[in-house]
Amino acid sequence: MGSKPIKEIVPEAPSQGEFAQVASEQLVDGAVLESVSLSGDCVKPKIVQRLGIEGSRIAGGVLAGSKLPGVRMVDCCFDRADLAGATWNDARIVRTRLEESRLTGFDARMSELRDVMFHKCKMPESFLSEAQLTRVRFDECMMPGLDLSNAKIHSVVINGCDARSLNLLGAKIEFLDLRGSMIEGIAVDPMFISGIVIDPTQAEAIAHALGVQVADIGYS
Repeated sequence: MGSKPIKEIVPEAPSQGEFAQVASEQLVDGAVLESVSLSGDCVKPKIVQRLGIEGSRIAGGVLAGSKLPGVRMVDCCFDRADLAGATWNDARIVRTRLEESRLTGFDARMSELRDVMFHKCKMPESFLSEAQLTRVRFDECMMPGLDLSNAKIHSVVINGCDARSLNLLGAKIEFLDLRGSMIEGIAVDPMFISGIVIDPTQAEAIAHALGVQVADIGYS
């Protein structure tokens, strides 16, 4: 009996046009910015509620350390952006690509991520706990200690990443492809293990997570 084919997860790409350069001062409560370019350094971390950014490009450290509860990001590209220490709880991030961006300690708990691509990002100790993830890819990312506890993982790929100490405790997993990534120290609940796809080299890490001892066959 043959094995089931592994489905390919391809996030929908952002839709963008021409950009108008705007200053960070336009990031205010309730603002909706469309087709803009935000760049530069962070002079003072932004604290803004109900912000919407659509069809836009973000670069540099303009949003480093920002607190954007309820932010909506649609059709956005982050190009070598610095989001370290940013807190975006209850965010909605759709058709968005993050390229070579820094997300150390990034906190997007209880957020919705749909059609999102993280490529070559550095995001150790980041938090996506209680988030909902659909068609999300992490490719070639440094993400040790990523917290996906209690998340709803509909369709996610973590490929070619340093995902050691990945926390999946309490996560409801429909489909999670971990092939090609380092997953030593992974934590996962046995009842949702069937939704995970691994390669043979990762079997020992999963066994340890389940409390199974792996040993060579010995003969007396």
